[in-house]
Amino acid sequence: MQKRSEFRTTKFEARVDEKQEGGKKLVLRGYGILFKTEATCYDFWAGEVRETIEPTALQDTDLTEVYLIGGHNIEPDKVLARTGINLRLEVDETGLFFEAEMPNTQYARDIYNLVESGIVDGMSFGFESPDEIDYEKHTRTITKISKLYELSITPFPAYKEASVIAQKQRQIEEDKQKEKEDEQAKIEAENKEKNLKELEDLLNE
Repeated sequence: MQKRSEFRTTKFEARVDEKQEGGKKLVLRGYGILFKTEATCYDFWAGEVRETIEPTALQDTDLTEVYLIGGHNIEPDKVLARTGINLRLEVDETGLFFEAEMPNTQYARDIYNLVESGIVDGMSFGFESPDEIDYEKHTRTITKISKLYELSITPFPAYKEASVIAQKQRQIEEDKQKEKEDEQAKIEAENKEKNLKELEDLLNE
């Protein structure tokens, strides 16, 4: 299993309105894998390797049992989320997007608070791939990820642009509601304009 956890920095923005109160759900979201983004990783034999993941890499990947954990810590009490339960994964043109509702554990709250405060903001991942390193050029292009085991929240990501943000479930729901309201307002405005045009046409006949 290949793991990428280099000492790199990342920028990140958290959008959180308030501290957890009354059992509100805490949500982590972000990109665990980025396409077409070069990262410098370390290989025992090749040393530093410039690595890039192609958009084709996740086309046939088994994503049925992926875990979200903190810092590649796979102890049972350190697991944060799992696909099919409280972890949603979506592949788009940018990479692999994830959204996870944090369980009601002290470890999950601690991780969330670290992300919320901006102390920890990077992502890493554990995977299998048949693509080999070009030892002459010290490069590796990943065209296929056959199995994705885990996404990890870490302060030391290989892909420095990959980040995780913390957001209240309530805020997410409000954003979705606002989108619906904006869309409804747009439809009503278009209908009003259409009705006025029809009335104007009738008066001009």
